Order: sequence, then structure tokens, then C-alpha cells
Amino acid sequence: MNISVERLPDCKAKLTIEIPSDTVESERTGLVNAFAQQAKLPGYRPGKIPKSVVEKKFSGQINEELKDRLMRQAWAEADQQEKLGILGIAEVERQMFEADGTFSLIAEVVTQPDFDLPDYSEIPVEVPKMEVTDESLDNVFERMRQNFAEFEDLEDGELKPANVAVISYVGFQGETPLTELVDEENNPIAVSDEYWVKIPENEDEQTFLPGFAEQLEGLKINDEKEVEITLPEDFGIEDLAGKGVRYNVTIKGIKEQKLPEIDDALAEKIEPGKTLEEVRESIREQMGAEQEKQKQEVITNQILNHLTGSTEFDLPEHIVFNETQRHVNQMVMQGYQQGMGQEVIEENQEQLLQSAQARASSSVKATFVLEKIAEKESITVNDDEVSQRVMMMAAQAQRPVKKFARELRDRNGFQEIRHDILVSKVLEFLRGNVSVTEVDPPAETDAETGSESDSAA
Repeated sequence: MNISVERLPDCKAKLTIEIPSDTVESERTGLVNAFAQQAKLPGYRPGKIPKSVVEKKFSGQINEELKDRLMRQAWAEADQQEKLGILGIAEVERQMFEADGTFSLIAEVVTQPDFDLPDYSEIPVEVPKMEVTDESLDNVFERMRQNFAEFEDLEDGELKPANVAVISYVGFQGETPLTELVDEENNPIAVSDEYWVKIPENEDEQTFLPGFAEQLEGLKINDEKEVEITLPEDFGIEDLAGKGVRYNVTIKGIKEQKLPEIDDALAEKIEPGKTLEEVRESIREQMGAEQEKQKQEVITNQILNHLTGSTEFDLPEHIVFNETQRHVNQMVMQGYQQGMGQEVIEENQEQLLQSAQARASSSVKATFVLEKIAEKESITVNDDEVSQRVMMMAAQAQRPVKKFARELRDRNGFQEIRHDILVSKVLEFLRGNVSVTEVDPPAETDAETGSESDSAA
């Protein structure tokens, strides 16, 4: 087989291949024999049809199957001989049986990027110092007190910070009732006959709508007040974003928050059967585990940034395009979940696309680097590891394993799982070889929880 390769930009190569006539004839003979054994024609017993009849009757099917076989052989041999790492076929320019019996093939293929690995021994990383302090534990228990608080009705008195106002209200935008501007799902924004609103204890605490609850402080039961606020520009209901609205509010009741003591009785509510000290130790362990998880995320991100920032190479366009589409769909879905309307998303589509493209390029680049490290370090994934992951996923989804596995196979899910495990193993290998320096967290970052980062892999 004669193979000529012309390297092209963007991870492509042009292949010119000639398969000799004896190989073509051997493959043709094998196909004719296979058709003769399986074909059914009137007047002939199965397996006894003359080959000349088979070649004439099934010539079209035989030639198409022969082309497919020869092309598959050509891709495989070219890939192995030239070490191309063929990812796909971009375009077939020519596929023809020549007069001399040879088969000629000219095609453009997509190949794996060719690049040198950066140094990944002892990658330097910085992680914020993390510690589960008594103060951080106290803060957790303070939040627990809030969760288990009880509320007592007050017959008189004025609303004070930490009190809960039980209110009814009707909202307007100009002279138009909000009920005419919002759908049924968002109806609580427009009107309610009984709604609980906590009076904030500080400026950072927000309850209900921005600037609303603060204006109720000092009111008494049966008081009425017109509350005016301006909704934020990123408000979830696009027709109201940035607009001024007013509410006619009536105070129907006042409730005082009664916080439980931090003692064994509270511990029993948090984790039945445990004392306060046991619950405190349990929470300390949970917080420590969460901090360790955050630390590993920080390390992983810095590893990926080091690897992708230390080498430059072209990326296959179609893979980046597909990954960009995945990121776009993900970001749009997150936007909807956060209350963004279609109009807001369309207004920001260019920025969204640029962000998705940047994420996709970084993700694809990281994948190629990690796969090459796996090859160099002989990191592999065996079938038992894949089976264990499938069983775990089936258990989490509460699905029968066989049915779950069948559905995975139908959508090529096993290959995705194998790749995910491979990436995890490579990252685990890299995390075990980093040079870690602990640094003080930035002033704005909670020293007890550390900073949060999204993994790029």
C-alpha cells in the first residue's frame, strides 16, 4: 500500500493512498465467497450459487462493501504507519477502482494535534490555608439555631430587626397591577394574602425583594403602608428588570423569633441520638472533608492552567465546535434556571458565545494533554473499573444495572465513562506530584471555607 501524507493546518492531513491490485482482488474474492454462501436465489440451493452469477447479481453491493473495507484498511494502515492519530474523516475527494486493478483514495482526515508535553513533574501550586476553627464551628451552630427557631405571635409592639412580619400586599408597576405583568409561576411577586417577611438585622441580609423589608420596620399590626422599590437590572422577570414598583402592604401579624440554646437538646434535633460534643465533632469532620475537596479543586485547576498555558498547538475545529455547543447549551440552561428571560440571553449571545468558545478551547486542549500524559505514563483503565463505575451510577440513579448498562451502550456511554475514569486517574497522578505552597487567603475570602474554583476538566 502506497501512502503519501501532506500535513495541513488545524489538525488535518491530506492522504493519497494506492492499494495494489492483488490486495483489491483478494478482498473482492473473499466478498464474493461470502455473498455466495449467504445469498438466496430462485433455482439455486443455498451455498451452491456459481460465483459468476453472484458477481453479476450483486455487483453493486459487492463494490460498495469492497470500497468500505479497503478504506477502513487504508485508514488503519495510514494511521499506524504515519502515527497520525486519525480522529475522523473530513472529506473524501476520490475513491475509485482504476483500470489496472488498483484502488486509489484521496481524503482529508482530522488528526490528533502534534505537540511536545510540558514539564509536569512537581508542578508548583498555591493553596489557601484552611482550618476548621472553633469560631467557624460556632457559626455553623448559630445557623442551626436559626433553622430550628420557633416563632411566637406578638399581640402588640412594633416590628424590629429579626421579627417576622406576616403581610398581605398587592403590587403595581405604574398604575398596572403586577398580576397583569407576571405569569402564574411568579404570582407571589405580584400579590399575596399571607406572606412571611423577616426584618433584616444588618445591611447585608436580604429577604424577599431588595429594599422591601427594611421599610416595614416600626409598623404595627393592621398598619398599612405603600412600599416603593426599584428592582435590580438583572431581575429574573425581564419585563420588570430595572423598573420601579410599589406595593400596598398591610401588616397582619408580628412574630418574634425564639432561638434554641446550643445544648444536647439542639444536638438531638440535628443528629438524633448524639450529644452536643458528638455533633460538634461530626460537623468538624464534614467541614474538614469539604475543605480538602476545595483544596483538591484548587490544585486541579492550577495543574490544568499550568499544562494548557505551557504549550501551544492547533486544535481540531470540529471538536472545539461541538464542545462550544455543549458549553453554550449549558450556559443557556443555567441562565434560565437563574430566571433570565429569552430576551436577556439573546442580548448577551455574543458574549455568551465568546465565553463558551474560550471554555471549549481550554477544555479540549487540556483533554489532549492529559491523554498524552496517560500514554506516556502507561495509565490505563480496565474493564473492571468501568463496570464498577456503571454499577455505582446505576445505584445512584436507582435503576436496574442491566437496563442501565444497555442504555449506556446504545448511546456509546461506556466510552465516555472509560475516558472520564482515565482523566481522573491522570489528574490523581499529577496531584500526587505537585509542589504545594500554602498561602494566606485573600482578605475577601472566608478563611474557614477557602476559595472556590470550577474544574476545567
